[in-house]
Amino acid sequence: MKIKPAVRTIEEIEQIVSGVQGTWVRRRNAKTKLIAWSNELVAKDIDIQKSMIRKLKAEGATNYDLRPHFAEITKLEMRIL
Repeated sequence: MKIKPAVRTIEEIEQIVSGVQGTWVRRRNAKTKLIAWSNELVAKDIDIQKSMIRKLKAEGATNYDLRPHFAEITKLEMRIL
């Protein structure tokens, strides 16, 4: 079973891990890897949003214009496991 990295919830990770054949060590390693992949993808998305904020600030945007980006960062931070 090939598992691709994606942003997942803890419930989705638990469901995938429960289907892993083998010992508890193998399941624990799979869970750790899935959580790391998910957090890495979320961190990349956060970095993209922060770079957009820096770009817009350099162009002279006001805080009102930056609100959607700050909101997106907050949503992404809530997805970190």
